[in-house]
Amino acid sequence: MASDRLLVQIASYNTNLQGIHGLPQDLVDWLSPTLQVSKFLTKERRAPDIVAVGFQELLPLHLGLSGFSNAVIENRNALILSQIEANAPNKERFSLVAKVVNVGVALLVYARDDTIARSLCDVHTTWTGTGPAYMGNKGAVGVRFRIPGSDGGIGEIFTFVCAHLTAHKEKLAARLADYQHIVGTLLFPPAVWTEPKSSSTIYDTSHLFFLGDLNFRLDVPPMHPLALSPNIDLLRALDEESTREQLKDFDQLVMERRKGTVLQGLHEGEFWRFKCSYKYLLGEVDKYRLLRSEFHVPASKRKIP
Repeated sequence: MASDRLLVQIASYNTNLQGIHGLPQDLVDWLSPTLQVSKFLTKERRAPDIVAVGFQELLPLHLGLSGFSNAVIENRNALILSQIEANAPNKERFSLVAKVVNVGVALLVYARDDTIARSLCDVHTTWTGTGPAYMGNKGAVGVRFRIPGSDGGIGEIFTFVCAHLTAHKEKLAARLADYQHIVGTLLFPPAVWTEPKSSSTIYDTSHLFFLGDLNFRLDVPPMHPLALSPNIDLLRALDEESTREQLKDFDQLVMERRKGTVLQGLHEGEFWRFKCSYKYLLGEVDKYRLLRSEFHVPASKRKIP
């Protein structure tokens, strides 16, 4: 890897309204294993240059609207920063670039002190709500900053967006509308290369990272063999990467991206390599809550495109 190529680590976590009850080891276990995966990109162990951590459903809506989200995200910030530094392969130090929270959606972005933290500039945050009354339980928050070029030029703009879109399998149209609303209303101050009085969208950037709980579901055709099987058989089948790869073409987000209706111009990794995520049983480890599983296939949800 070239020395001037930046390594970005992204994580997303829906806390199921339990932000104020989170146990410290929950985030430690979640962050630590991924802090050293960069060895597959380089021959040397290397810490990421940028770490972005997004949250959804931090708190119940009434608590978020009352302003309690700020205290919760500050607590998470202290824990995450300490764990990033404690588990960095060469004990690298990091600084918080920006934090932004709107009701239940939040984003923390960190940068390595010895690479870009001391040189980045023009840091901005923004937020927008979607859904009924645009209150913020669903919506998006964003962080943007600039890394000047070594020649003193404009350099490159980095934009991070954490979003929480409308839930439920049958509300695909609402999810697509949420995304279009975010593109149109999650605005930053004018970019250095745009007209001074015009706000810039998330696409006015060199690099755009879009993460969160997007709520797109697996939409298996009703006559597919797995759709005709008992739900428990499908759940067992989804434990296998080969099955997830076979079913990826039935993923709502994959189908909509092919139509050009969402996440235009963005690239997605091989999401089927990761197991599907469901709602966990509170207070349990790797145990899931399967709602109405006797009536329909539990929707598989993907967090980070």
